[in-house]
Amino acid sequence: MTLLRIMQDAVDSAKKVIIENLDIAKERTGELNPYGDKTLLLDVKAEDAIIGVLSSSSTIFEILTEEKGFIKNENNPEYLALIDPIDGSANLERGIPLISIGISIVPYRDTMNSDDAEISVIDSVFTNETYIAVAGKGVTRNGVRVRPSTPVELKNAIISYDTKKTWDSDFLERSLRTISAVHDTRRSASNLLDLCWTASGSLDAMVDLRNMLPIIHLCGTHMVFEAGGFVLDKNGSRFCSSLEPERMMNFVAASNETLARQILARFNGS
Repeated sequence: MTLLRIMQDAVDSAKKVIIENLDIAKERTGELNPYGDKTLLLDVKAEDAIIGVLSSSSTIFEILTEEKGFIKNENNPEYLALIDPIDGSANLERGIPLISIGISIVPYRDTMNSDDAEISVIDSVFTNETYIAVAGKGVTRNGVRVRPSTPVELKNAIISYDTKKTWDSDFLERSLRTISAVHDTRRSASNLLDLCWTASGSLDAMVDLRNMLPIIHLCGTHMVFEAGGFVLDKNGSRFCSSLEPERMMNFVAASNETLARQILARFNGS
């Protein structure tokens, strides 16, 4: 079985668990995950389904997940799998049909970073979109190649912008400055989905500069890069992150480097 098939089976298994258990979508475990978020019972069930498929395959994985954190393998791991079992848990809890499942795999070695991502799969559970990024081979949606949008001026751009940090006055000021510079915003509240829509040209950019998004969301930035877009970090360098469990992602992902730099410049007030 190919690595891609293993990943697709894992995602399909999690999707099946979610769809068949929507009646418990509001139930919580009463615990916090390693990143400090309240955990839905379905988060755990979907994650367990993914881990079960990966662990039963002939490939040896170490695993970093949203709910269980780092799962070490005492054998010689071949890949590190980074898993977000449900991106958009608040949507699921409230009955909003916008959630995604994401997995990236990275060849295992002592030092790994986001550029090492080999395959990423993101499934938009309720819109039946499956995005696949393969290093050096681009991105497909339901088997059809996708690419970012044609470059537009900043004032005409439609972007996703994560504002879930509005209690921070400095962040709020920077956010208002950024949002006022573009034509409009859209936000699904599933950042992986917004990154897929950036990779496929529905959005011109997706911005998350809150220092709150765990590295398990690597599959999203991988999609943008592989589709032909560009991703900057908060310092204005090409995005490349280490993969420690505690690592948070800050980025401007856009259809092209010029737009990414214009957005970051507005955020920084320059």
